[in-house]
Amino acid sequence: GISVFSVSSSKKVTFSPGNLQYHPANKLWRFAPSQTDYIGEDNSNCSSRYNGWLDLFGWSTSSTNFGVSTSTSTSDYSGSFVDWGTNKIGSDAPNTWRTLTNDEWYYLLNTRTNASDLRGVAQVNGVNGLIFLPDTWTCPAGVTFKSGFHSFDGAKYYAAYQTFTANQWAKLEAAGAVFLPAAGYRHGSFVDHVQNFSSYWSATENDNNDINYACDLCFYSYSAYWSGTFRYSGHSVRLVKDL
Repeated sequence: GISVFSVSSSKKVTFSPGNLQYHPANKLWRFAPSQTDYIGEDNSNCSSRYNGWLDLFGWSTSSTNFGVSTSTSTSDYSGSFVDWGTNKIGSDAPNTWRTLTNDEWYYLLNTRTNASDLRGVAQVNGVNGLIFLPDTWTCPAGVTFKSGFHSFDGAKYYAAYQTFTANQWAKLEAAGAVFLPAAGYRHGSFVDHVQNFSSYWSATENDNNDINYACDLCFYSYSAYWSGTFRYSGHSVRLVKDL
């Protein structure tokens, strides 16, 4: 069955099977082979000709090729949002997937029924990240999920909070759990905070109308929150499909 997540009082979505990835040399888009996969340090190779996969993107406007750029000049990211989902991704037709708005991320994180019970940090098969559970959740036998966050900040505190083996995660995933890896961020060609911090872009220009910023969901081991970040920052992208 499809795992269902409410992102407003009337809208429900399902998540893509992994973070978005791009291969510049071949001009191909795909989803990561699994939910725990992330590129990490190799995003430092970001360029229009790189012969490998990338997964940390600047905010997408018509002038930035969906954020595949190491420019840190804010003027290079001006303009209106162009959804990553307008691309053919893997074998999926264009516009099958889309980016959540800031309000939708906020609703998922804080507002939906039992929201605080349906999210928690963890280490999954050696990878740190944030887990979201679907609206209707029954924890599989033999696995215990603990919602919430550690009280301390640091890469080691994900595992200290809770750890799932590959086998345990397979059960959680089959029951509908979604995992966002702590994939770090990119500033120009510099990649930092891999497995400590992550930021996932939204489709929303920053609330204060500053064209240099866009909204994103951020998390550490101790907290998840929404933020406004420079559009040139390289962040993760996780898409959804409307149900």
